[in-house]
Amino acid sequence: MIAGESVPAGFDVTTGERGALLVADRAWVAELLAAGLDSSARWDRALALDPRSSGRGRSVALALASGRALRLKRIARGGLLGGLWAGRLAGTARALDNLRLALEARALGLPTPAPVALLVEPAGPGLVRAWLAVEELAGAADLRQRLHLTPPPLAELDSALALVRRMHELGLEHRDLNLGNLLVQGQAVFIIDLDRARLHRGPLSFAQRQRALRRLERSVVKSWYPAAAPARLCDRIYEAYAAADETLGARLNRGRRTGRWLVRLHHLGWSVPTRGPRSR
Repeated sequence: MIAGESVPAGFDVTTGERGALLVADRAWVAELLAAGLDSSARWDRALALDPRSSGRGRSVALALASGRALRLKRIARGGLLGGLWAGRLAGTARALDNLRLALEARALGLPTPAPVALLVEPAGPGLVRAWLAVEELAGAADLRQRLHLTPPPLAELDSALALVRRMHELGLEHRDLNLGNLLVQGQAVFIIDLDRARLHRGPLSFAQRQRALRRLERSVVKSWYPAAAPARLCDRIYEAYAAADETLGARLNRGRRTGRWLVRLHHLGWSVPTRGPRSR
């Protein structure tokens, strides 16, 4: 199910229950096995403990006996067709990319949690279910939570956009850039959830950057929906990203009207969010 050459250096493969394979950082294997994480049932039980988690983006922190902590999540397809896949993936390539891309991003100096383990379990001919564990960032909060403070910490938004700009310059395309995937821990900002990310050979094109910023703007608007999001936050996304680059700033501004129209188009598929704390 997993070819040896596809496993990152420093990771070992252990066979678990029901044909599942645990691909884990060698330094963590003993702890993971002691915690029963070679069994999909153990991952599912952990994820079910957090009532605030739901859907494709659910995640939960798990403390190990040593005191170290992990953040667990399920890797699954989203979008309109996600339900048809019933939480399954076609093959193991996408699941393994969650390890590979995180390691490559960290090698480039981009702050993202260290990947620790991946569990893949057969789920039919050519299909698997998969779960991912990364190191927990203690005390971190996502930018969605932070921006709802009064007043919103605009310096943190600026730092996050500087990270997004650096990520794009280094060629990393995050396919689901939203407020929930930017974490603030003290003075540091982290990018998380690199599922389906792509690492290009050079900086991203203008179209790729604009698409990412529009997705982030949509995330701001959706975070306040059905109330109106503060316009200054949407404007700040583009201002902070362009920084002192006046040419880039002007080019981004020329596309703002189209971007706002696209956000309104997305309104048609939105439901009123449930109020209360959000999990990462």
